[in-house]
Amino acid sequence: MTIRHGRALAAAAATLVILTADCGPADSNSPGAPAADAVANDNRTPAGGFRNGVWELSLEARPAAWRPDATVDTTVTVLAFAEAGSPASVPGPLLRVRQGTEVRISVRNAIPDSFRIGLPPPRQAQLSRPGGVVEPVLVVHGLRAGTTPDDTLGLPPGAVREIQYRADSAGTFLYWGATSVAGRIDARGARDAQLTGAIVVDPYDVRSDPDERIFVITHLDVFPDSSRPPPHDNIFEIAINGLSWPFTERLQHAVGDTVRWRWVNGSFSEHPMHLHGFHFSTLARGDGSSDHPIAPDRRPLGVTELVEPGGTFRIQWVPTTAGNWIFHCHLIDHVTPDGVPEWSPGHDPELTEHPLRSMAGLVLGIVVGDAEGGPPAEAPDHRVRLLAQQRRVGDAVVRSLVLQEGLEPARDSVQVPGPPLLLTRGETTAITLVNLMDETTTIHWHGMELQSVYDGVAGWSRTGGSIAPFVAPGDSFVVYITPPRAGTFIYHTHMGLTPQIQAGMYGPLLVLEPGETFDPEHDHLFLFAQVATQTGFAPALNGSFAPSPLVLRQGASHRLRIINISADLTSEFSLISGSKRLRWRALASDGADLPPALQTDQPAFVRLSAGETYDFLWTPEAPGEATLQVFIPFPTLPGDLTLRHPLRIR
Repeated sequence: MTIRHGRALAAAAATLVILTADCGPADSNSPGAPAADAVANDNRTPAGGFRNGVWELSLEARPAAWRPDATVDTTVTVLAFAEAGSPASVPGPLLRVRQGTEVRISVRNAIPDSFRIGLPPPRQAQLSRPGGVVEPVLVVHGLRAGTTPDDTLGLPPGAVREIQYRADSAGTFLYWGATSVAGRIDARGARDAQLTGAIVVDPYDVRSDPDERIFVITHLDVFPDSSRPPPHDNIFEIAINGLSWPFTERLQHAVGDTVRWRWVNGSFSEHPMHLHGFHFSTLARGDGSSDHPIAPDRRPLGVTELVEPGGTFRIQWVPTTAGNWIFHCHLIDHVTPDGVPEWSPGHDPELTEHPLRSMAGLVLGIVVGDAEGGPPAEAPDHRVRLLAQQRRVGDAVVRSLVLQEGLEPARDSVQVPGPPLLLTRGETTAITLVNLMDETTTIHWHGMELQSVYDGVAGWSRTGGSIAPFVAPGDSFVVYITPPRAGTFIYHTHMGLTPQIQAGMYGPLLVLEPGETFDPEHDHLFLFAQVATQTGFAPALNGSFAPSPLVLRQGASHRLRIINISADLTSEFSLISGSKRLRWRALASDGADLPPALQTDQPAFVRLSAGETYDFLWTPEAPGEATLQVFIPFPTLPGDLTLRHPLRIR
């Protein structure tokens, strides 16, 4: 469905048919006869086949009617690849061969030269050629799967081109086409952005895994064009293997399965992809034209993997707990719909309806062998009481989580970010969440390995017959967590539509080793997120736009825990003194200790996106001044921004 920054679901379908007059069989961008439907490609079946010892594949690029919301009766006319003689698909046909295979690919440009692809977002328009709308030649990138650095193929309308090569480079690759720009996938966001597909070349000596799954992310973002009829081509669609939640595939696994995934980012934007409930091991990363396997002794464990435009990654994980889980992008605009309230006073949707309405886009549902009954009764070692509270600041409402210690604090007291929650590895803590706000909430314990019902996705997370509830105003819910590892984690709201993340509902969650106590003189938290202001939301560090200086002892080792729980900002963190970048030792990421081979002294720089954490050890050797600097590149106005946290070494 074509709503800016998301899509409404079935309840709003009738309205959307009116709003999306540019779509469906009467799409004004379809020259002549209406485009045939595109199918969603689950990347299970390779296209092409052997002929005289050569793997042959014939591709066509043509208009197609795409329906990312599978059961909704609206379509978007896009450009898509098809295997000759078959329907077009989003993503395009999968090419999968063994290393050393001789490959012959022909491509036909069946795109009418009058086809309009629409206006891309402002940043993409700046990166594209003048006009940024139409080019006469289709340029296809990446079909040679990393075997040559100059891998482009130009096709005028109606032309057919053929290439042949030997697939000597094993790995995961991306092929993509564009009629709007040449050379940069991050400058392609219009109707040609679905010209995207995956290539997998399996190593000589490794049998391809029939259970391994391949997922391709695609994105369409056409901005309003006042020269077009209403609604002026205002379209936003984002999908996994051609479908958007809640229509994406439901994955079924059993406890103890080894799950292997390949991900390909065929979109113009980056995506921090986050797994609930488990840590995964990253086996390889690539840029779409090359693939870099990670040696076993250097593979990090994580819960969030940032994939750049055109990038790829391969992960492996083992579900250890039954229940319902999700894997999703952690950028809010990529996982939430617009236009359908998920909760408001007097409106309390069915619990199991909530996850279908409150999320959209880049979300996969995972069901791990359902256990009988509910969660086991647990006798907690510790109890914590966490209050969700709010206070009005001008026209804005600041919402936050407050730790009750002793008497209940004033109802309008807020703390942004929320207080550090301290847990101990192997010990059970019962956290009672009390909602004292005027709207419902839920809390996700980001990176925690716990029972599914406590995971915080209301209506979806479940253990046996127990389903994660809404925590409505005046209500409470008790969560039991027994963390199996020590590290730096996050707690944050998991309500999608309401601006609770930006309003301040997040905080650090630290798991300590048994017998360890938190030492604020040597253990320092730097949490980056948005905070509410009188005019909107703005990025801040530890809740401040200008943090006060932090005094550190010379010669002592200091643990720096860096957390990014912003709504949508990938940012660069550096430790500097004057113009000089200092050095620190990497310790952990996403709450998991790094392998010894990665715990190295290195330049003090890290790039983190929403939902990522990183721990470093720094020992200042001399008195003086230093700065933890956060550079925030904005893709559009108001422009880039830098936050600075002064550090004074004494």
